[in-house]
Amino acid sequence: MKKSVIIMGGGMAGLCAGAILAKRGHPVTLFEKQDKTGGYVTGFHRDEFYFDATGSFLAACLKGSEFYAIFSELGIEDKLDFLPIPRIRNIYPTYELNLDYRNPAAYVDALKEKFPEYEGKLAAYAELTRKLGQEFLQFEKAPLWKKCLLPFFYPTLFKCAQHSHAAILRHFFGANDEIQHGLSALPTTLPPTKLSYIFVAVLWAKVLKDGVFYPRGGMIRLTDMLAQSLVDHGGVIHRDSGVETITTRKGAVENIITSDGRTHRADWYIGALNPYRGQSMLTGGAKLYGKMFDLDRYTVSPSAMLFYLGIKKSTLPPDWPYFVSLHTGLNPEQETEAIEQGHSDEGMHLVITTPSLLDPTLAPDGFHSMKILVHAPRSSLCKDQASAESIRVLQEKVFKAISEKTDLTLADNVVLNLSATPAALQQRTGNEEGSMYGFDAAMGQVGPRRPPNQTRIKNLLWVGHYTRPAHGIVGSSLSGSFAANIITEREDDA
Repeated sequence: MKKSVIIMGGGMAGLCAGAILAKRGHPVTLFEKQDKTGGYVTGFHRDEFYFDATGSFLAACLKGSEFYAIFSELGIEDKLDFLPIPRIRNIYPTYELNLDYRNPAAYVDALKEKFPEYEGKLAAYAELTRKLGQEFLQFEKAPLWKKCLLPFFYPTLFKCAQHSHAAILRHFFGANDEIQHGLSALPTTLPPTKLSYIFVAVLWAKVLKDGVFYPRGGMIRLTDMLAQSLVDHGGVIHRDSGVETITTRKGAVENIITSDGRTHRADWYIGALNPYRGQSMLTGGAKLYGKMFDLDRYTVSPSAMLFYLGIKKSTLPPDWPYFVSLHTGLNPEQETEAIEQGHSDEGMHLVITTPSLLDPTLAPDGFHSMKILVHAPRSSLCKDQASAESIRVLQEKVFKAISEKTDLTLADNVVLNLSATPAALQQRTGNEEGSMYGFDAAMGQVGPRRPPNQTRIKNLLWVGHYTRPAHGIVGSSLSGSFAANIITEREDDA
């Protein structure tokens, strides 16, 4: 008889872990505090419009990738249709890039066209980043003896492991802020001085190497398929049922107690939620991790303000792409510092997505669904900015920035207007302070310095974007598969 597993949390990590383990024959029970699974990777309908809650695209989902391997094991690879995102538009204060994004090299080529005098240095930067990413992936799978000889087998990793992205950018491009800004267009809230260069390299080598995609039917299609797979293979999902207490005894979890007061037991437990919340639920003052991975030493990423818009189809310029990234500030460092202080006076970063351009079924005829994500302070820093009036003022500022930088005028063409604040994200997902990425990819928070999946409690694993391997949809999903593999390996060894 396979070991039984309880999973606490139904986001990407929990669903992946649960679906894989159920497919492998384990009795799996998943508890989700909300009325639907998915966490950040979900969506909703309003007046025939569909909107993605937060996540906007997928990567590493083609055949041969680790993400695809999850779909393949579950037998759902043919049930998911990933639409290529054909073009992206990145707008900076002094220039913009319009390109067909297929891999990081395509992005670097666009920068070479814009800055031909830096062609050689851009090529050298790209080669170093590629090499570092490959070495890191090889290092992850290497035997211990080889890891101990890091300088000999992985010289690039040894040389660059402690560098921030800013240090590498300065090395190649000096004080050229325009190129540094362009190469900082990554799925993170961190500026170059705080961002780990290893993270950038692994992102290139593992996540963004084959382009970016959008699931037909919206992001909710992905998590709905994972949830259905879990159930199809005998697992059980309890929605509207959060975990309140994790009872420990003699270094192991004895049981959990859910919000309805019921007690549940299993052989294994997987936490797929905010670890700060999880640690507070442990009885007897138990800690998830020892001193090396003490949660108090980590910082969570900032949050986001989201606007969900139903707009007239005629509003969009004819060449408007699915993905538009717009930076209004000249200095990412100052912009981030302002957000850390609770405001956006130094500029905004907007991510605008229009899913109905790729899948017309996501909006009524004659209209488009659009989402605007604005990087924002954590919920505790913007309590005074969550009133209806402050949201209206911010939206006006956002609409103005878009109209000044593009041919899109939204002010009089919106037929449906919804919003979500950092506090709403915190309430809906349980993420610390409405954090967008859990623990962001700061120096000291990536690779082996990120909390592991195995906690110090022997039958309790932790997954999600606070743990290894990384944040983001792919990182969270892989953490779920890592946990499933740990349970499988322990059972095989028993």
